[in-house]
Amino acid sequence: MFDRYRVSAIITCAGKGTRFGGNKLLVTIDGMTVLEKTVRCFDIPLVDEIIVTVSADHEATYRRILEEAGIDVTIVVGSTERHLSAKNGLDATSGDLILVHDGVRPFVTPDLIDRVSAAAVEHGAAMLGLPSTVQVKLIGDDGFVEGSLDRSHSWLGQTPQGFRRDLLATAYDTAIAGAYARVSDDADLVAEFCSHRVKIVPGHVNNIKITTPQDLGTARLIAANLLEEDD
Repeated sequence: MFDRYRVSAIITCAGKGTRFGGNKLLVTIDGMTVLEKTVRCFDIPLVDEIIVTVSADHEATYRRILEEAGIDVTIVVGSTERHLSAKNGLDATSGDLILVHDGVRPFVTPDLIDRVSAAAVEHGAAMLGLPSTVQVKLIGDDGFVEGSLDRSHSWLGQTPQGFRRDLLATAYDTAIAGAYARVSDDADLVAEFCSHRVKIVPGHVNNIKITTPQDLGTARLIAANLLEEDD
């Protein structure tokens, strides 16, 4: 529970991992799979239930891993698009406050989860992020630069993202009805289809998303540094 809200966490693990070149959820960090490491981050008192969306091809493997880990989760088969998978996950939840998290972000902390939950309660919709340290270019379909984003107003998004249940449900239903197909996150869906502003709150540099093999190397360095801090 958080501030009298029942909290449901949806961890999206139905992706194909094409840029990684394999199943990044099954690679190991600290002696456990990325899948288990990420899900364990939400096995905390603040979160009342954990929903894991998976692809049908990996359902049996992921179920076995999480059962052997002793983590109480509900596994839901996802779909072809991220928001469709998350909608399947939402249908399996009972919470008033919904957190949606990338399954390949294994370093989110209780403090970050608490931070985004508090912002979601206050504002209805919230997400983690960090100010951009690089200049982001806008590129046209012809491959030419059309402009740059103002760095002082550019942030790099992270998860979890938190939402009041009714906002997220409306966003999913409207997107699905309109055959929405753009690659996006849940914050964009809520902003676009509910006309509801999303509050961004500071995340952490360690809260990386493992997308490429290089990211895995970074993840293992983070894990080693965190282990040294604990010693």
